[in-house]
Amino acid sequence: MASYTVAPHLEYFNTPLASFTAARPEFESFGVGAYIFSHDGASPLRILLLQRSLTDSMGGFWEGPGGAYEPGVDETLLDGVVREVLEETGLHVSRIVELVAVDGWTHQRRNGAHICIAKYSFIVEVHEVTRSSPQGEPQSVTWGDIPVRLEASEHQAFEWATEADVRHSVQSDQGRYQFPLPFVGHQAPNILRAFELWTEHQNRTPQHGVIHV
Repeated sequence: MASYTVAPHLEYFNTPLASFTAARPEFESFGVGAYIFSHDGASPLRILLLQRSLTDSMGGFWEGPGGAYEPGVDETLLDGVVREVLEETGLHVSRIVELVAVDGWTHQRRNGAHICIAKYSFIVEVHEVTRSSPQGEPQSVTWGDIPVRLEASEHQAFEWATEADVRHSVQSDQGRYQFPLPFVGHQAPNILRAFELWTEHQNRTPQHGVIHV
């Protein structure tokens, strides 16, 4: 797995997965989610949304990349975030920036049993949003040039949505995007919250060395 960094205030998520889950015995399963932004400076801020395949559950709904952690594969919860982003988008996480939400709900299995699920969703940065200029300096990649590669069995389309796009879809059934039910991770309020947190992060983080084109 490619290396990535973690914002200092999120380091406690780097604990071994067995210890992390043991400290939360009320949950039988854990999920992870990611919010990825394009911030090239030449267009409105955009977030990556994926449309679920029609052959999958909640087919046609829009969400960010995410899924369940994999015991024996993910050493930490954050490793699960990085793995899910790579599997579902082909993008490589470079940094875990901020925790957006922790969602919990009860899921009924086909056999009638109920399990409690917790989902942790983070804003992440990916290597592919920047590239080196001919002079060797980092420069932002425009959203249309970020090389997203979908896993066809899970998602059938992707778009880089503006906050206005998302908000209109939340407020009107005529909007472009249909989101999962509010008790499932990646619901629209979390996406809007991610926009707020990313803007706050950008406002307090000095932007050095990156050329916007």
